[in-house]
Amino acid sequence: MKKLVFLTMMIFAAGTVIMAGNVVKKGNTQTELGKYTISKTADFVEVDGKALPTYVISYENSDIQVKVAVDKDSKGKFKNFVVLGDDLNVMYHCENIYFGAKKLDKKYVNSGIEGTSSSLNVTEYYNQKVITRSNPTDRDCMGLIACYYPKLVNDYKTAFALK
Repeated sequence: MKKLVFLTMMIFAAGTVIMAGNVVKKGNTQTELGKYTISKTADFVEVDGKALPTYVISYENSDIQVKVAVDKDSKGKFKNFVVLGDDLNVMYHCENIYFGAKKLDKKYVNSGIEGTSSSLNVTEYYNQKVITRSNPTDRDCMGLIACYYPKLVNDYKTAFALK
């Protein structure tokens, strides 16, 4: 009997993992966009000849998807999350002392990623310069990006074409 219960639990756990696929994180934005889902993609963004792992953020109440490329330094001291949206490209920088929004570094612009545009909500940008003074995990960083990034876009409710 114990073996049957154990076997059933193992099959259920394996099935859950298989059905989850490439989903990295799910959560709620606490905005009109509703819930978000972050998934790993096979696509990549190339910067300085290096293929960066890429994720896609999708929202429950919008057809717009946002790409996030993760660029880690070789020593593991910092990470840049390059966020590529339809209206605005920015990055979020993570070190062991803070996580916050920044304009794109020159190396990303030189790689063909367009910098900030007139779509940037400057007030919100300065509010997001430091979102947390902790050292969040990659999953936590992406969850924060899913929640905070839309507000960087001027009139985000229109830009994200809420359903």
